[in-house]
Amino acid sequence: MRGGVSSHAPISTPAGPSRRAGLTYLRVSTADQATRGGREEGFSIPAQREANTRKAGALDTVIIEEFVDAGESVTSAKRPKLQRMLAYVREHQVDYCIVHKLDRLGRSRADDLSIHSALKQAGVILVSTSESIDETPSGMLMHGIMSTIAEFYSRNLANEVTKGLVQKASISGTIARAASATRTCTSPTSWAESTAPSRSIRPT
Repeated sequence: MRGGVSSHAPISTPAGPSRRAGLTYLRVSTADQATRGGREEGFSIPAQREANTRKAGALDTVIIEEFVDAGESVTSAKRPKLQRMLAYVREHQVDYCIVHKLDRLGRSRADDLSIHSALKQAGVILVSTSESIDETPSGMLMHGIMSTIAEFYSRNLANEVTKGLVQKASISGTIARAASATRTCTSPTSWAESTAPSRSIRPT
């Protein structure tokens, strides 16, 4: 995977009769995150993969497929590898879908419900390495809370970016960069960069 291009590749042999089969889904929002530090996959994707692999081991599960959306915004569920993953579980026997956090799949309740429903219909259990979610009443409550928090974060961040645009305009700053951020911004770091006042360097 280079330049934020998504990848999808089997990463293990099929599960044996005594072990369960799992797949893992990884995502970062921007191409910059996907190649940060000059690394082919940046830092977040390998960290997500490591956490998901540890969780699979704890579940005695073999990861048979990996789906990576690199540089894909969470604002839309029409991400190439997410859709390919949902198609894959309809055609293959999979026990678990493992993600690092629920917000890797989506940051809206509507998308979360749609994706979770598709997985359940295929007989797949959604597992988060960072959150205690399962099909018990308490696990479903936690799932709903975390999904709602993710949506709040996304909407609140959009509001903060808008305020940044207004502030830049009021001080006659360059707003083109901030305007772009309203469409793609998904992290506090990105917002801070997009709303920072423009500065020019002049020779002394």
